[in-house]
Amino acid sequence: MVDKKQKLKFEFLNYQNYLEMIKASEGSKIFRHVYILNNGKKKDILKKGKLSCAYYVSCILKIFNLIDSKISPHSTVSGTIKNMMYNGWSVTKKLTPGNILVWEKKLGNEHLGFYLGEDKAMSNCSNKRTPIIHHYTYNNKRKIIKVLTHEMIEEACPAK
Repeated sequence: MVDKKQKLKFEFLNYQNYLEMIKASEGSKIFRHVYILNNGKKKDILKKGKLSCAYYVSCILKIFNLIDSKISPHSTVSGTIKNMMYNGWSVTKKLTPGNILVWEKKLGNEHLGFYLGEDKAMSNCSNKRTPIIHHYTYNNKRKIIKVLTHEMIEEACPAK
C-alpha cells in the first residue's frame, strides 16, 4: 500500500511516445486536407492527400512541441524545415529513429518523412494519400539530401 503522503513520480517518455505515434499513423487519413479560401473559393491545398508530407510531419512535431505551434502545422516542406531549424533541430549524418529525412526533389516536389530504423521510413505516399512505411531510400530511387535531429532524440539515443 502506498502512503498517501508519498508522491508517486512518473516521467512522460516523450521519445518513445513520439515513435509510437509515428508508427501508429500508418494508413491514417487525417492528414489529407487543408482548406483555404482563395478569392472566395474553398480550396484543398493538399489535393486530397497527394501533397501531405509536410502537413503529416509538422502535425506530429506540433503534438510533441518540437516546432513552434503558433505558426504550424505547415503545408510546405520549406516552411516545416524553417520552423524546425528555428526550434532546435539540426543537421546530422547519424540515422536515428525519429530523425526527419529530407529527400531530393522529384517531379518538382520536395519530400520529407520520419526515419524508423532498420532501413525503414514513414512518409506520406502521394498515390495512396496516407502515410506508409517504405525503404528509407525508396530502394535507392530517391536520394536523401538532409537528415535532421533534435535534442530529444539525441538524449534518448546517445552515440555509442
